Amino acid sequence: LQRLAKPLIGAERVWILSGETSRAGAYTLLSGLSMIRDGVQLIDQHNFGRDLSGATARDAAVAFDFARYRRSCVCAARALLDLGVPLVSITDSPLSPLASITDSWCVLKVPGVGPFDSSLPAVLAAELLVVEVAGELGPKIHDRIDRLEQLWNKTETFHRHSR
Repeated sequence: LQRLAKPLIGAERVWILSGETSRAGAYTLLSGLSMIRDGVQLIDQHNFGRDLSGATARDAAVAFDFARYRRSCVCAARALLDLGVPLVSITDSPLSPLASITDSWCVLKVPGVGPFDSSLPAVLAAELLVVEVAGELGPKIHDRIDRLEQLWNKTETFHRHSR
């Protein structure tokens, strides 16, 4: 886990790529990381080229994708590697095209639930990455979280149940 989180800690920006069946993990990573650090972007596949055009070797990327791998996700991951961006792959097989292009990858067992694959393994992996990054960033995340809470209150983000 430390090995996977390491590139995300000091990166200027974190780019998150995802296929369709792994999208829940990507959203979880976006939500958690963006609460504790700046510069986190979830990139939609139809915007890969435009949005990633500013990526540099000072950034890091996380790609989530499982069997029936999205060509656009794999191509975007390769393009980021060509730009010198460190890549972390969360995938379902050591034979995955995402595992074969980086040394920083982990394999999740993704069981079928009814007619579809479960999102739980990807969500859990994302939450564990957020916990690891938060632990490494330490107390400096507290000011950001406090500011976030203040903004949520000022913008009345959450419904207050009055009795």
